[in-house]
Amino acid sequence: MANAALKATLVDYTVDGKEYQGYLVQNEKITEPRPAVVVFPEWWGINEYVKRRARELADLGYVAFVADMYGQGMTTTNAEEANKLASAFYQDFAKFETMTNAAYEQMLMQAHVDTARTAAIGFCFGGTAALELARSGAPLKGCVSFHGGLAAPNPERARNIKGRVLVLHGDADPFVPNEQVTQFDQAMTEAGVNYKVIHYAGAKHAFTNPNADKTGLDGVAYDAEAEKASMTEMRVMLSELFAKPAAVEDKKE
Repeated sequence: MANAALKATLVDYTVDGKEYQGYLVQNEKITEPRPAVVVFPEWWGINEYVKRRARELADLGYVAFVADMYGQGMTTTNAEEANKLASAFYQDFAKFETMTNAAYEQMLMQAHVDTARTAAIGFCFGGTAALELARSGAPLKGCVSFHGGLAAPNPERARNIKGRVLVLHGDADPFVPNEQVTQFDQAMTEAGVNYKVIHYAGAKHAFTNPNADKTGLDGVAYDAEAEKASMTEMRVMLSELFAKPAAVEDKKE
């Protein structure tokens, strides 16, 4: 049943003269500052799937902000068009840094956001985006990538990562081969990042999306068990990252 206390709004912002429109959702009944999570969508753009994931985060008491990566809230259901839109980023990784940081800064400006407790998550293309935000040095407590690409043209930028990293990977994902995972492991280890990669046996690309099978793309499929397990991993990590330390009473002299 939908939570009536959740309020979703569209947030307009500008990057390099172009208009963008993010999706913000939070629980109206919570008035004190709370942790915030910037959410990066699959290559389809801000569709109903990623909005649902944002609402789930808001249900946990967080502010969730879905980034607009393409401009004017653009979405598509056409794989060829989505590939063209996403390819602009893979051909120029600096675009990831620009757009992810722009969305992150917008989130920080929203009401009730505790700017000291933030994280990023992303799905597929958005998983790559979340990792690139972390690699840019953004002051995130953590970053979670669901079936996201792990390749990085400058792996040494992992040294800029300030928080924990959680990668949730399907072992049968043809878009993220084992070699890419191995290189990611090496870069994270060399940079001293607190990270974890969890492998889901038999899970393919986009395994958290119930509509994945409808795309007709090879190597893309929904996996209910992997979805449930990976979402639990994310929730546990965010809870740990955002937990406030117990208050310590001042000692009287």
